[in-house]
Amino acid sequence: MWITETAIPPIIVCSILATIFFVQWYLRRQIKYIAGVAIMVMLMFGFYVLELNIITTRETVEADLYGLVNAFQDKEADTTLNYISPRADGLRQMVQIALNLVTIDGELRITDVQTELRSEDSVATTHFRANGAATFGSFSGRHPTRWELTWQKMGGEWKVTKASRLNPITGEELQPMALK
Repeated sequence: MWITETAIPPIIVCSILATIFFVQWYLRRQIKYIAGVAIMVMLMFGFYVLELNIITTRETVEADLYGLVNAFQDKEADTTLNYISPRADGLRQMVQIALNLVTIDGELRITDVQTELRSEDSVATTHFRANGAATFGSFSGRHPTRWELTWQKMGGEWKVTKASRLNPITGEELQPMALK
């Protein structure tokens, strides 16, 4: 496991050290300080490459969230339902109904993604906002939504076991298909 979720903190530390080494070189003109700058630049590149190659549990869950949203937006029923737990019959039925009734017009924008892991990284809760234009029955227009999904790791894959639609402002739970 990597020391941070992102490579930015170690890259910032290396860039500060590289700047200090450069200032020391400028003041003293000693080759050891330029060597320090070169080492720090190589470490920054190394941290960046390392970050690209390490995928954390949180990143896996968030990637599955985007996969689920894209499959729903493209009305790929089998792919969408593959993200839902086979044990969550009510949720699977609700998703199937939503696939038939809701059409996303244009791109669905996902923002404010927050993922919390618990139970030794076997359960995750993802909170996010989905904004875009949609058609639902006779209602058509832009409508912001806020969601909380509970994921559970099953057979090496993350599956949604619970979905809650929240009021975009207050955070109170709403009925999934309500027009509020």
